[in-house]
Amino acid sequence: MKQHLQFTDREFQGMMYSPIRVPENTNVLHFYKELNKFKEFRLDPGEGIDNNKVMLYIFCMYDKASPYRKKYSDVLKRKIEVAHDCGFSTVEGGNFESPVEDFLKGKNKIVNRKIVTYVRLHRNYKYSYLVTIDESYYSLMLDILGGETKKIASAKEVQGELEETLLEILGQDNNPYVRDELLRYMEEERIELRPEDIAKKLQEGKSPISVK
Repeated sequence: MKQHLQFTDREFQGMMYSPIRVPENTNVLHFYKELNKFKEFRLDPGEGIDNNKVMLYIFCMYDKASPYRKKYSDVLKRKIEVAHDCGFSTVEGGNFESPVEDFLKGKNKIVNRKIVTYVRLHRNYKYSYLVTIDESYYSLMLDILGGETKKIASAKEVQGELEETLLEILGQDNNPYVRDELLRYMEEERIELRPEDIAKKLQEGKSPISVK
């Protein structure tokens, strides 16, 4: 797979997980063993989609230090180039096969979960900042609904910062399906960390924080 990549090992330096270092015909999750502990990466993306290729695609597409991100500022062009280079084949007319086209358009929930997990893992500090902004926006909206209309201007500012940070984390990929998956992931994490939910889990004899 790696012989299709456009860049050298040196150009991939700085990435959290370099795709070019994965030997030919080697399982990505066996090579980068620490990734194997994340259940999302182990999930089958569906018929007609090779999980190894998907993982390489995610590295190249969403890693902040990816040379593809630097070369192709247009997200759609970057997706096509990365998919070609990671070994996804096309059919007559130049289009990718239907399952591949679907995940490139954000219509594969499993692949979306993999992307969000990688983004969360790779951009930990920026992700934490995103969660903080989201929590601030949520609190402001509650205040506004409670009658504090003077805070509407502040809410608009926080909303703008939230959307800008979301876009930055996803490498300018504004696909609504991927964005919604990231927001869903954040909401699940926020609920899991609420004091009342932690107390409830402890009463039920469950671990308050699930290991992902």
